[in-house]
Amino acid sequence: MTLQDAGAQVTSADPSGMDKALSDTMQALAAYRSAAEAGDGAPVEGFGDAADGMVRVRTELPGRVAALEVDRRLLGLEVETLTEHIVAAVNAALEDLRTAAPTAGPVELGELGRQLTTIQQDAARQFSMFVDGLAAAQDRLGRRAG
Repeated sequence: MTLQDAGAQVTSADPSGMDKALSDTMQALAAYRSAAEAGDGAPVEGFGDAADGMVRVRTELPGRVAALEVDRRLLGLEVETLTEHIVAAVNAALEDLRTAAPTAGPVELGELGRQLTTIQQDAARQFSMFVDGLAAAQDRLGRRAG
């Protein structure tokens, strides 16, 4: 195998499927990113309220509470009652967020991780083959010169 053959072996068609795996992974990431933003680039948000609007919540992807406002008039309530109102507002905001998010389909992060691991292993294997080819070519050149 010549140095040229070693380079051609690495840059040839993708027999390992690494390009396809990388492409699939990038598509999954793009779908996740598009789900995180509305069509105009603004973040997708959900809103909810309870206690006649005296508890207001704003949520954002991937399901975080971004803001919580409690009217001072509710601070005199028992803690249990106040927390019930907060929980109701948070749940309403999360439900609103789920309906507001684009339906790009669920992103299976476990599968995404497996794909990235496969890509890493394939790249390491191909790089090793390339380095072995370079070493063999160097040995042959050394024998010819020596």
